Amino acid sequence: GPPEVTVGLPSTMRQLRNPLNATLNGSNWSPNPRKSAFRPLEVPQRPLDAGRTERRAAGQESPEKRSRRSSHVESEKEKVPVAPELSDTFSLEAFFERNNAVPEVNEDELLEQELAKLRTGEDAIAFFARNGSGTRVKLLYCNRAEPDDKQTFAPYDLVIVNEDKVNPEYFTVSANGIVHVEPKQLSESISLVDWMHQSLMFRVLTSMTFFKYYLHKKVINEWRINARHEVYCNHRLKLSRCCFFTKPLFVEPLVQMHSLIHDVEEVKVLVVDQNIYTLPQFSDYQNQVRSNPIKGAAKELESRHDQIVLLLDRLIATVARSIEADPIAAMTQNKSKSMVQEKLEAKERARHERLARHDHSMLGDCIRLVDYMYQAALVTVAIRATADFSARLDVSQKLFVVNVSFGPKDVLLHPPREQFMEMLFNLWEGVCHVVNSVTSFTSIRQYEPYVSAISHHPVKEVIQKDRDYVKHTKRVTENLNAQIDSTEVYINETYEPFRKIYNYGQEWNEEEFVEAGHVADDLYTQMAMVKGFQEELEKFKLHYVLGVISIDGKSLKSELAPIPEGSLKVMKGLLMNLAREKCKATLERFDTCNKSLDERPKDLGKFATYVKYYQQVEQERDEMEEMYEDVQNMVEVLKQYKQNIVLEDETVLTKLNEVVDDFTNSKVLQGRVFIDDTNQAMVDETYHRSLKIEEEAKTSYQELFVGSFIDAERIPYAREVLEELEKIGEKQVKAVEERAATFRDYEDLLGTVPAVEGHFDFAELGKLRKAYDDKYKLWELVAEWQEMTQRWNSSDFNKVDVEGMNKTVLACYRTAYNLTKTLEGDEVAQRTRVLVEAWRENMPAILDLGNPAMRPRHWEKLFKKVKLQWKGPASAQNISLSMLEGNGIFDHKEFISEISANASGEFQLEQSLETVIKAWQDLPLPIMNHRNQKDLWILGDLADIITQCEDHSVTIATMMGSRFIQGIRDTVEVWEKKINVACDVIDEWYQVQRAWMYLENIFSAEDIQQQLPQEAGKFKTVDKFWKDLFRKVRQSYRNAIDAFQIPNLLDQLKKANDTLDHVQKRLEAYLETKRAAFPRFYFLSNDELLSILSQTRNPHAVQEHMCKCFDSINRVEFSTSEKANIIAMTDMIKEKVPFVEPVVTGPVVEKWLAEIEVAMVNGLYDSTKRSLQSYPEDGTERTEWLLNGPFASQSQLLVDQVMWTKLAEEALVAIASGANANAMKENIDFNQRQLKNSVAIVRMQLTKLQRVLMGALIVLDVHGITVLENLVEADVRSPDEFDWSKQLRYYWIPEDAQPAETSLGNDVSDDCICRQTIAGFKYSYEYLGNTPRLVVTPLTDKCYMTLTGAMHLYYGGAPAGPAGTGKTETTKDLGKALAVPVIVFNCSDGLDYKIMGRFFSGLAQAGAWACFDEFNRIQVEVLSVIAQQMLTVTQAIRAKKDIFEFLGKEIPLNRRFGVYITMNPGYAGRAELPDNLKALFRPVAMMVPDYGLIAEIILYSEGFNGAKLLARKMVNLYRLSSEQLSKQDHYDFGMRAVKSVLVMAGHLKRENPDLAENITLIRALRDSNAPKFLSFDLPLFNGIIGDLYPEVVIPSVDYGNLKIEIESQLRLLNLQKVPDFITKITQLLETQLVRHGVMLVGLTMTGKSTDSMILSKTLTQLKKNGSEDPAHQLTKIFFLNPKSITAEELYGSFNENTGEWKDGLVAILVREAVSDTSDNKKWVNFDGPVDAIWIENMNTVLDDN
Repeated sequence: GPPEVTVGLPSTMRQLRNPLNATLNGSNWSPNPRKSAFRPLEVPQRPLDAGRTERRAAGQESPEKRSRRSSHVESEKEKVPVAPELSDTFSLEAFFERNNAVPEVNEDELLEQELAKLRTGEDAIAFFARNGSGTRVKLLYCNRAEPDDKQTFAPYDLVIVNEDKVNPEYFTVSANGIVHVEPKQLSESISLVDWMHQSLMFRVLTSMTFFKYYLHKKVINEWRINARHEVYCNHRLKLSRCCFFTKPLFVEPLVQMHSLIHDVEEVKVLVVDQNIYTLPQFSDYQNQVRSNPIKGAAKELESRHDQIVLLLDRLIATVARSIEADPIAAMTQNKSKSMVQEKLEAKERARHERLARHDHSMLGDCIRLVDYMYQAALVTVAIRATADFSARLDVSQKLFVVNVSFGPKDVLLHPPREQFMEMLFNLWEGVCHVVNSVTSFTSIRQYEPYVSAISHHPVKEVIQKDRDYVKHTKRVTENLNAQIDSTEVYINETYEPFRKIYNYGQEWNEEEFVEAGHVADDLYTQMAMVKGFQEELEKFKLHYVLGVISIDGKSLKSELAPIPEGSLKVMKGLLMNLAREKCKATLERFDTCNKSLDERPKDLGKFATYVKYYQQVEQERDEMEEMYEDVQNMVEVLKQYKQNIVLEDETVLTKLNEVVDDFTNSKVLQGRVFIDDTNQAMVDETYHRSLKIEEEAKTSYQELFVGSFIDAERIPYAREVLEELEKIGEKQVKAVEERAATFRDYEDLLGTVPAVEGHFDFAELGKLRKAYDDKYKLWELVAEWQEMTQRWNSSDFNKVDVEGMNKTVLACYRTAYNLTKTLEGDEVAQRTRVLVEAWRENMPAILDLGNPAMRPRHWEKLFKKVKLQWKGPASAQNISLSMLEGNGIFDHKEFISEISANASGEFQLEQSLETVIKAWQDLPLPIMNHRNQKDLWILGDLADIITQCEDHSVTIATMMGSRFIQGIRDTVEVWEKKINVACDVIDEWYQVQRAWMYLENIFSAEDIQQQLPQEAGKFKTVDKFWKDLFRKVRQSYRNAIDAFQIPNLLDQLKKANDTLDHVQKRLEAYLETKRAAFPRFYFLSNDELLSILSQTRNPHAVQEHMCKCFDSINRVEFSTSEKANIIAMTDMIKEKVPFVEPVVTGPVVEKWLAEIEVAMVNGLYDSTKRSLQSYPEDGTERTEWLLNGPFASQSQLLVDQVMWTKLAEEALVAIASGANANAMKENIDFNQRQLKNSVAIVRMQLTKLQRVLMGALIVLDVHGITVLENLVEADVRSPDEFDWSKQLRYYWIPEDAQPAETSLGNDVSDDCICRQTIAGFKYSYEYLGNTPRLVVTPLTDKCYMTLTGAMHLYYGGAPAGPAGTGKTETTKDLGKALAVPVIVFNCSDGLDYKIMGRFFSGLAQAGAWACFDEFNRIQVEVLSVIAQQMLTVTQAIRAKKDIFEFLGKEIPLNRRFGVYITMNPGYAGRAELPDNLKALFRPVAMMVPDYGLIAEIILYSEGFNGAKLLARKMVNLYRLSSEQLSKQDHYDFGMRAVKSVLVMAGHLKRENPDLAENITLIRALRDSNAPKFLSFDLPLFNGIIGDLYPEVVIPSVDYGNLKIEIESQLRLLNLQKVPDFITKITQLLETQLVRHGVMLVGLTMTGKSTDSMILSKTLTQLKKNGSEDPAHQLTKIFFLNPKSITAEELYGSFNENTGEWKDGLVAILVREAVSDTSDNKKWVNFDGPVDAIWIENMNTVLDDN
C-alpha cells in the first residue's frame, strides 16, 4: 500500500512547542496553514502567530496592527478551507478508502503548485518543515518584507522572491536553516527552530508596551534633554546680557542700595509695647510713631529714600562718563600703531561704546528694579506691622483700658466695638498712608528720561491685596472682636445685676416723687429697697482683665452711688413731713372728741344728736387708735434711719400722748354713764309727740272728701281743683310725713316705750297719703282728657295720629276704671269713666277713617252717606272729627268699616305693583364682551332676572285674582303682558345665544366656511342680526325690561333659532361624512372634531389631537426639508418610530390621517421584520439588540414572543420525535439565562425608554418561563396538546410558506399571527408606544382564552367580578397583545341608544375594540336597543360582509370589531342585562389575582434576582397583616398597596445596588406601611417581619439635621418634644417623597395639622441653613377647609348660557402653586373632614398613574 505520510512539524519543532505553552496562554503553536501537496486533502494547522492572535483578542496589540493582521488572516482564511482537526499522523490509505478514490500522484506537478502558493518566510519554513531536505528544491530566497507603516520594525517578516530580485541584504531558507547575507558583513546562519523561537520571542516582546514604544520614548527623551539644554543656554545668554550683577558699573551701587532697602524693612510704622492705653491714647501714640518729625517712621523712610536717590544719581553719572571714556587711549599713549592695530582699537572702542550704551539703556530698568525692591520693602514694613500687632493680641496682657456704662438693653463698653473697629481701620490706613507717601523712584522728574511712562500701582494697592497683610489684618479684627465678645459677655454677667439701680436712677424724679403723695407704707418699701441698693453697691467689682482689655468699673460705680443716697434723703424728708402732719391730725381729732363728749344736753333733739355722736366715736375708735399707732411707727422708722426730730415736733408728740390717754381712760366712760341716766325720759317724750301727728293726719284726710274735690260739676274746672290739691299736699301731707320720719329715727336711736312693739305705726298718715294720691291722679286725668278731646275734635283730621289716639284712649280708660274701684262712690270718677268709655266705643270707626289707604274716592262715598257736600279731593283735606261727628258719622260704623277694608285691600295691591315696577325700573340688562373682541357681546348671567320674572309672574297672577283689583286693573294688565313677554324673550334669547356661541366659534374658521358655504351664509345672517341687536341694546335699551319689549324681538329670535337649528343639523350631517371617511373620528366629540377640521391648513395644529385618534401617538414628526411631510411618530416618553414612506399632508385632513394609520402599520411592520432579522443567534447575548437596536420597543417585544414560541415549539417537536427528551428543560435553562441577563441590564444606568422596555420584556419573559415550567410539570410532549395550544402564541409565517388563515377569514403570509386554542388573529400593528405590560397570571391566561375563543366565534366578552381584579386592564392588555386599538368607555345611566349607536358605527368601521366599563349602569330600556345594534354588527361579521346596513345607513365593515363589557354585579344601582344581550357575550368570572406571581414578576422587572422567594414572603406578610392587625378603614392590603411597595423597592434597589435584596424589600415594606398603622398594630407588624426574616437586621435611618431642626421648631412653638410625634413628622416626609397625595388620618386634636405645619417649617429652615438635600426646600402650605364651602366654590363651575368658567378655590390655589417654577415645595392642605362629595373629584389627581 502507499506509504504513511506524516503531516505537521518536525520532531524538533514539536519539542520546541511545549516550553512555549505557558508563554502563549496554553495555546498550541504551529506555522501558518497552507494547502498540502495533495489537492483533496485539506490539512488545517494553527497559524504561526496563534499566540499573537490570542493576545490580540486579549487586547494587547495596537488597533493599527490588529486591523492589518486581521485583514491578513481573512485573506488566509479565503485561501485555506477549514476542515476538522486531524492528528499529527494521518493514513492516506485509510483516507482514500473512505473516499472511494485511487491515488494517482504527479509529485513534480504538486511541488510546482505548492511552490506557487509560497509567499512569506513563514511559508518557506513550513514548506521545509513538511518536506525536509528530500525535496528537489533545496533553498528559497527571501527579502525583508516592506512594512505598511514605515516606523514599524519587523526583522523577522520575510517575503519569498526569485533569485534575480534579491536585495543587497537578503536571506536564504533551506531545510538546514536560514542564512542572513548583508554587504560588508559576515553572513549569519541560524537553524529554523532558533529562527522561529527568536521570531516568536520578538513578537511577544514587541507586543509589550515598553518594547513596543521603546524607540519612540528614547527619541523623545533624547530630544527633551537636548531641548532643555538649548533652552538653558539661551536663558544663560539672555541673563548675561540683562542681569545687573554681571555689569561692573551696577554692582556696587546696587549692593549699597540693597543695604539701604534692608534698613527700610527694619523701620517700625506701628509699635505695640507693654503699656496700657485708652483708645484715643493708643491712636495718638501710633500717629506719633508714624509721623514724628524727628524720629518718626515717615522721616526714616524719607531719609533712606533720599540716600537711594543720591546713589542712583551717582550711578547715572558714572554710566554717562563710561560712554565718553576712551579705554584704549590710556593704555597706548605715545606708541606708534600699525593699521591693523588701529583697526583693532577702533573695533574695541566701538565694542566698548556699544556696551556702555547698552548699560545706559539699562538705567531705566535699574531704576524700576530699585523702585520694585523699595516697594517690596515698604510692603514688608506694613505686613510686619500687622503681624506684630496680631502677635501682641495673642499675648494675654492688658493693652486697652475700657469703661462700662448701661445702655437701653445691655451693658455697654466705652469705647464701643465700633470705635475699636474704626481705630483698626485708621491704624491700617495710617500704616498704608505712611508707606504710600514715599515717592516712587519712577515718578521723580530727574529720572523721567530713563523711565518710560507706565501705569504705576500705588504701594497701598499692593499692600491691601497682599495675602499675608489680609490674613494678619483679618486675624487682628477677628481676635479683637472675639476679645470684645468675651468682654461684653463678662460685663453683662457682672454688671447687669446693678441695672436695677441704674434704671431706678433713670426713672427717679424728685419733684414727681414728692408730688405723687406717697403713704407711709410705700415709703417704708421704697426706703428698704434703696437701702438694699446701697448694700449691693458695696460688692461692686472695680477692675478685671480679659486678654488685652482691662475693664475699669470706677466710672460706673461713681455714677450709681449717688442714686440711692439722694433718693433716700428725699424719702426720709417726706416721711418726716407725713409724721408731722399725721401727728397734728391725730391730736386734733382726739381733742375734738374729748370736747364733744364733755357736753350734757337736756333737749330731745340735742340729746339724740349727742347719742348719735357717741355711737359714731365708738365706731371710729379703732381707726383713731390706728392713726395713733401710725404716728408711733413713723417716728420709730425715722429713728432707725437716723433722722433727727426737731424740738417743736417732740412737743406735739408729747401732747398727743397725753390727749390719747385722757380720751381712753376718762371721756368715753363718762359719756356712757350720762346717756344711760337720761335715755328713758327722752323715749317717753318721743312717743307722745307721735300721737299728736296721727291726730293731725286724720283731720287732713277728712278735708279731701268735702267741697270741690268730690263735686262733678267742677269737672270743666279741673285745673283749679288740681291747684287746690297741690297746696294741701305741700302744706299738710308732706309736712306731717317729714315729722313722722324724724320720730322714727329717734326710735331707732333711743328705743321705744315698752307698750309698743317695734316702731310706732302711723296708720292715719298712710291712709292720708293713699287718698291724696288717688284724688290727684283722678283730677289730673280729668284735666288731660278735656284738653286731648278738645284738640282731637278741632284739629284737621288728616293730621291726627289715630293709632296714637287709640293707645291713649285705652290707657285713659284703664286708669278711669281703676279709680272707680279705689274711690268707690266718687261721682267725679264715675263721670270721667263714662266720658272715656263713650269715646272708646267710637274708636274703631275713627281708626277706619284714619286708614292711610283711604283715597279721595273712598271719602267721596262717606260724604254722600252722611249727606255732606263733596267738592272734589280738596273736601277730604278740610274735615275735622267734630264736623264728622256733628253730621252723624258714627251712626254708619259698618259702612265706614267696609270702605276702609276696601281701601286697605287696594292699597296692598298698589304696594305690590309699586314693588314690581320699582324692581324693573333701575335693573340693567347684564351683557358681557365675548372672547375679548370688539363689538362682540353676549348676555351675561340672567339667573337673577329669570328668578325675578318668575316671582313677578306669580305676584301679578295673584293680584289679578284679588277682589280689590278693580281700581288698578289697567296698570296690572300692562305689566302682566310685559313680564310674560320678558319670560318668552329670555328663553328664546338664551337659546339663540347658546347656538350662536357654539356655531360662531366654528364658522369663524375659513376652512369650515369654504366647506359649508350655504350654512355659513345662513349663519352670517343670524350673526348680523345678533350684532345689530346688541348694538341697539347698548345704545338705547340698557334697561332690562325695555330691552325685552323691543318691537318684534320675540319673532326675530324665534326665526334666528329656527335658522341656527337648521345649520346645526347640516353641520351634524357634514361631520358624519368626515367620520365615515376616517372612522376614528367617531370617538371624538363634535368640538374636538371641529377643532381639527377648522385647522386643515395648518397640519401642525392637529398635533394636540393626535393622541385622541391614535391612543399612543403623542406627536408626529414633520420633515425638515419637506415641511408638509410627516416622517415619524413618537409616544408620550419620546420613543420615535419612522414611517417607511412619508405621509404628505394636505387640506383634506381625514385623508392624510387615514394615511398616517396606514403608515403606522407599515412602519411597525417594517421595524418588526428588521428586528426579527437582526435577532442575535445566541438569544442570551441580546443587550446590544435591545438597547441600541433601531427598532420600536413594540417590535422587540413581539420578536421576543415570536422567538419564545419558536424555541418552545422546537423543544416540543424534539420531545415528540424522540430526538431530545430534555429539550424543554434545556429551553427553560436558556430562558432563565436570558432572564438573568435582562435583570442584570435593569440594574445598569438606563434611559427612561430603555427601562420601560426592559420592564415590559421581563414581565413577558417571566410569564414565558412559568408557562414552560407548567408544560414540564404537565408532561406535555407534543405541540398539539391542549396545555400548549391554550397559550397565546406568536408565529412568523414566512413568505414562501403556506399562508395561515385567521379566525376572521383573512390569510397571513410574511407576517405575524397570534394563536390561542382554535383562535388565530393577524397581529394588527396598532402603535402601543413604549409602555409597561400587565403581569400575566393564570387568571389572566384564562380570561385571554375565553375572550379569544369568543372572538373566534364572533361573540363579545363579559369579564365580571369585584373591583381591583383587573377586568378592564386584562381586556386592554389583550388588545396590546394583538396590537388592536382599544377604546375604554365609562358607562353611566345618562347614555342613550343614539350615543351607543354612533359608537358602534365607529367601532365597526375602524375595526377597533371597545371596553364598556361598568356596562350594567346603563338603563335597561337602552340595553335592549344596544342588544339589537350589537346583533346587527355580529351577524354582518359572521356573514363576512364588507358593507352592511346599520341604523338605516350602509357602512363599511372591518371584521376586527370587538366589544367587551366589564361589570361589578355586587354594586347597588346596577341593571340586570336582558337575555338577548347576554347571548352575545361570553362571560368570564374575575376573582382575586395571584399576588405572589405579580410581586415576583414586578420584582424581576425592578432588577431583583431573588424575586421568587421575596415575593412569597411579601405575600405572606400582607396575608398575615390583614388577618392579625385590627380592622381600620384606612388599612389597605390590596393590589394597589402591593404595587406601591414594589415600585418603592425598585427605587431603593437602584439607589443602593449593593444592599442585600431582602433588606431593601423590608425597608420598602416598613417605610410604606409603618406610617399608616396605629400604635397597637405596629409591634404586631414588626413581629410578623421578624418572623418572616429572622436573620435580617434592618439598619436604622439616621435623620440627623432633620430631627434636630424638628425639635427646634417644636421648641419655638412651645410644644413638647414627644418622640412618637417626631417619628410621625419624619414618616410624613418619607411618604411625601414617594407620593404626591397624602392623607393624614386621626381623631380630633391628635396633631394632624401641626404635623404638616412643623414639617414645612423644618424643611424651610433647613434650606435657609444651606442644606444640599433635594428634599429640603422652602415650603409653603395653602390651607383650605373643603367642608366649609360648596363643590362649585371648591372646584369651579361652568355657566352654560354665557360659556363662562368661574375658578374654584382649589383651581386658584393650585394655579398659584404651579406658577412658582422654583424647587420650592407647595402643599395644598385640605384641612377638614374627608367625604365622598369632594374627594371623589380628586381621584384622578391623586392616582398613582
